[in-house]
Amino acid sequence: MWLVAAMPCATAQQLSVAMLLEDPSGAMTLAQVLDAERAGRFKPGSTNVGMSTSAYWMRFTVQAPTQPPGAVLWFDTGNRTLQEITLYQPDGHGGWRAIATGSQQPYMQRPLPTDQFVFPVTLQAGAETVLYLRVRSTAYMGIVVQPRLWEPQAYRDRMEWERTGWQIYLGMAASLAGFYLMLWLYLREIDHLLYVLSLASIVFATCSALGGYGAAYALYWPDAPRFEQSVWVGAILAAGLFPVLFITRLADLWRRLPRLNLTLRWLVVVNTVVASAILLMFWLAPGSAALQQQLFIVGWLVWQPIFPLVLGGVVYVAWKGDRMSRFILVAYLPAVAASVWTSVENVQGVPPTLSLLMWAAAFELLVMALALADRFHCERLDTFAARQAMLHNLQQSEQELERMVMQRTLELNAEQKRTKELLYNILPVELAEELSATGKAQPARHESATVLFTDFAGFTAVASTMPADRMIAELNEIFAAFDDIADACGIEKIKTIGDAYMAAAGLPKPCPDHAQRCVRAGMKMIAYVEQRNRDHPFKWTLRVGIHSGPVVAGVVGKRKYAFDIWGDTVNIASRMESAGAGMKVNVSAYTSDLAGGEFECEYRGKVAAKGKGDIDMYFVVGERTGT
Repeated sequence: MWLVAAMPCATAQQLSVAMLLEDPSGAMTLAQVLDAERAGRFKPGSTNVGMSTSAYWMRFTVQAPTQPPGAVLWFDTGNRTLQEITLYQPDGHGGWRAIATGSQQPYMQRPLPTDQFVFPVTLQAGAETVLYLRVRSTAYMGIVVQPRLWEPQAYRDRMEWERTGWQIYLGMAASLAGFYLMLWLYLREIDHLLYVLSLASIVFATCSALGGYGAAYALYWPDAPRFEQSVWVGAILAAGLFPVLFITRLADLWRRLPRLNLTLRWLVVVNTVVASAILLMFWLAPGSAALQQQLFIVGWLVWQPIFPLVLGGVVYVAWKGDRMSRFILVAYLPAVAASVWTSVENVQGVPPTLSLLMWAAAFELLVMALALADRFHCERLDTFAARQAMLHNLQQSEQELERMVMQRTLELNAEQKRTKELLYNILPVELAEELSATGKAQPARHESATVLFTDFAGFTAVASTMPADRMIAELNEIFAAFDDIADACGIEKIKTIGDAYMAAAGLPKPCPDHAQRCVRAGMKMIAYVEQRNRDHPFKWTLRVGIHSGPVVAGVVGKRKYAFDIWGDTVNIASRMESAGAGMKVNVSAYTSDLAGGEFECEYRGKVAAKGKGDIDMYFVVGERTGT
């Protein structure tokens, strides 16, 4: 029998085998095969051999198209699972040229960069050409060859079309998986996680099981042929587990049809055990191809009733009026139709239309996603209705409680505001907030600060002739003005002691210009007293003393808090004030050095200070003006 292949411009011609020779040992050479052909040992047969560990030789006779002469065509085996596959074609010089490949080789070692095993063949115009194809399975997959001849560009176009559809399918699946994975992370509902696992297993099976498309091999693990072969049965393992769990849970089959659910569980367990055994033998016992194929047949027999039983249970529950089961039924009908169609194509020896399975799976994933969304929507409506009823019953008491809480909150806020205002008037803001937050304020050492003291000369004599209420009014008015000056100059009031006013800069928050701030405040205080003396009958003479250096600051007291500072710097600042002159700002040499850039200071010489000996002192003349 001869097979004549006429190649249209953009189509492929399917080839049926002319002659078939079995090689049980797998060791026959081409010369032995040619001798066997002459001896009449080739027999007519089908390219779909099935489960066998023998090598098979297939003989094809093709006739090239008349134009163009010497055309190069692509011989597509329709298979990508065989471990050993070799094409022999005439070399044009009376000999034969062999091209070998197989699933045991990395992707880049294939004759052509295609998902299935494809060989370039050169045919002489108008002449018949004999091709020999040797195939052998050394693992759990059987021998299924569906040969066709293609024009190269037509095959590339078909492969590009399939690759594009595959990538669109993966993109859609990835989007759905990402969305429902985030939804599961947020809601922690097991149904969403099972959907993601079911989706991943279906996509994995669509792309890998029983050969699938093969694009995953080229794109993701081209240098791992052993892993590529193992994923074919690994995908079946996952697809027989997670989708079944997801559907039975979604349709509530475990409660509505407990016997069916028990049967499905046993089938899933057996399928998982068989698939796992095949994987273990594939990796640990590579020479056990016959046993692997027997286990594969057992697994296939166990696999077959799983989804029909699931579908039957879903149909029954949907007929009883379950809304979710109707969604599932709509989702799986295209997949069932596509499976039936491809099964018929396999029986007829026609290459199965894998794109039908892919798009049916895509439709299934999309509808199941809508089913989950619908379920979530219904649950949300039920929850909302229950909450509305509960809120209606509690509305009156809640409104009353809110009114009481609001009134009490306003009272507490007002009281808290008054407390903070009092605390801010006593302590620096930073320490007041620390005390309010923690119940205590930690003392701190400030290495660089400036202390200011003021006092009124002759206060005792003036106070003895002034009514008490008038004296208090006078001091209150002057010290209130000093408070405003302290705030304006950025210094911190410490306390008043009789007619003395004490302030500091550089604490509790450090600042580089603490000396300038205190000098400026002292000058403004003297200016204020001078202005006041011109308009009031009581005349006051103010002395201001300032010194810079390290101090320790902290809050003391248990009930009546007081912020104070300690250290030799404080004592020297007090001596600066007592050794000063009326209506003058008297500063130490250190303060003069710090503030000298902005203020002009006049050296007084060494002045005796009580308990401190002679100290260099300066009078502040005024602010420096640019020259």
